[in-house]
Amino acid sequence: MKTYLLSAAAAIFLSVIISLLVPEGKLNKTITFIMRLVCILVLIQPITGLFKLSPQGPTDSTVDYVFVESVYSDHQSAQLEKLIKTEFETECECTVKVEYADGEFKAKEAAVKIKENNSELIKAIYEYLQELNYINITVYAEST
Repeated sequence: MKTYLLSAAAAIFLSVIISLLVPEGKLNKTITFIMRLVCILVLIQPITGLFKLSPQGPTDSTVDYVFVESVYSDHQSAQLEKLIKTEFETECECTVKVEYADGEFKAKEAAVKIKENNSELIKAIYEYLQELNYINITVYAEST
């Protein structure tokens, strides 16, 4: 907004200075007309920005994919912890890495650290995650 106000003030100031410097006559009328036109274009610039439509949606410069990936990753990790706690009645720490690829967010890897060293439980959790279509799965016991 500050840039817009400065450019509008500069255009008006420049228009006034030029109209004072140009001598009377046909040239003055032409230059005054052009300077008024420039001032009007500068002043309506925000309105013309409203009508620019982007067919692809937001551009890459307006979306912070790293931040969105981290939010999705944290959310998916918390949800997976709840799911495993409900299904297997065991405490765990989950880390799900979500990445943006091909226009969508996808889970690229999942790691589950369980509290107890139980190979049957590790195998069951691994198979459960495969059924949920997770990829690059790592299930391991917390080292004591």
